[in-house]
Amino acid sequence: MPHRDGMTTSANASSNAPLNAPSHSTANAVRRRAGDPVPDLVTFLVFHSGLRRDFGRLADALDRCAPGDTRRRALIDEHTALLLRALHHHHAGEDDDIWPLLRTLVPEAGPTLDHLEADHQEMDAVIGRLAATGADAAERARDLRSLQTLLRAHLDLEEAEIVPLIREHISAAQWDEIGRKVNKGQGRDLPMVAAWVVDVASPEDREHIFATAPAIMRVLYRLSWRRAYERRMARVFG
Repeated sequence: MPHRDGMTTSANASSNAPLNAPSHSTANAVRRRAGDPVPDLVTFLVFHSGLRRDFGRLADALDRCAPGDTRRRALIDEHTALLLRALHHHHAGEDDDIWPLLRTLVPEAGPTLDHLEADHQEMDAVIGRLAATGADAAERARDLRSLQTLLRAHLDLEEAEIVPLIREHISAAQWDEIGRKVNKGQGRDLPMVAAWVVDVASPEDREHIFATAPAIMRVLYRLSWRRAYERRMARVFG
C-alpha cells in the first residue's frame, strides 16, 4: 500500500549536515550479491503507471468542466496539487537517494542519470506553472498534457535503463531502508496517495501490495481511505 520506492526528501536536509556530505543511502551503500533477494519494485512501477495516466485525465476533466462550475474546478485543482506533490516527492527521492546510490554502485550509469536529472529540471518548469494560481482552464490543460508527454518519455528511459540496474545492484535491504522514509514523508497525503496507487494497480499487483503492506494500512484503507478516494474521483472525473 505505501509507496515503497524511496520517494522522499533529501537525507541531507538537516542544517547541520556538511556541504556535499553523502546521503545516508550512499554512505551505507550495500551492493546486492548474486542470489540475494531482489528489491521489490511493484509499487514503484505502479506509481509510474499512475503518473503516465492521470495528468492527461486531469486535462480532460478541465476540458469538460463548465466555465462557471467553480466548485468542480476547485476539486480538479486540489487533486492536481496532490499529484504534483507526489511527483515532487518521487523526484526528490530519486535525486537525493536513489541516483546517488546508483552512481556509487554503477558509475557507468552516470550519463543516463544525468539525462534523468535534466528531465526533472525540465519538468520542474511545467510543475511550477501548474502550482501557480490564476491560470485559466485551457492553459492548465495544456501544461498538464505537456507534463504527461515529458513524463512518459522520462519514465520509458528510466524503466529501460535504470530499473534493471536497481534490480541487479541495489540490495533489498537497502531498497527497503530508502522505502521506509516514504512512510514518514507522505504526511497528510498518505491516505489519498495510497488509495491512488491501489486504484492504478493491476489485480495481480494490487494483491501483492495488500500482501506486503502493514496490517494497519490495510485496515485503514478498507475502513476509510478507499471510500474517501472514490468520492473524490467521482467529483473530479464525473
